[in-house]
This record gives sequence, C-alpha cells and structure tokens, in this order.
Amino acid sequence: MADDSFDDQTWESFKPDAARAIRATQTFEDAVARTLDQPFDTRTHDGVAAALDELRAAAPAALRVSRLQMSGGA
Repeated sequence: MADDSFDDQTWESFKPDAARAIRATQTFEDAVARTLDQPFDTRTHDGVAAALDELRAAAPAALRVSRLQMSGGA
C-alpha cells in the first residue's frame, strides 16, 4: 500500500507553491543565461533585476514547499 503522507488539502496547496517556486527559479536562470551571453547589453541586466524581484516574491512559497517536503516524508 502506498504511503499517502499528504492529505488532499495539503497536496492542493503544495501545487501552486511548487509551481511558483519553479517558475521563479527558471525565470532567474534564463535571465542570468541571457546576461552571460550578452554581458554588455544593459537590457539583459533589467531582466536579471526583474527575475530577482520574482525570486524574492516566490521565497515564501518555496519555504512552504520545503517544509512540506521535510515533514511529508516517511
């Protein structure tokens, strides 16, 4: 029998938090890659700044996800 350590409500709250954290991380990685490809194109710097703002905004969601993963184990 599978270990269902998350109830439905916990799982449903986990999904949007995880998606937000993943999107913010991917956005940041993409922005940094563009800047590394074109370091003297100042337009790419704005993308990194915006991605950092999104990471800051997503930090609470990422922390909630990390706590669920730690407490949801066997």
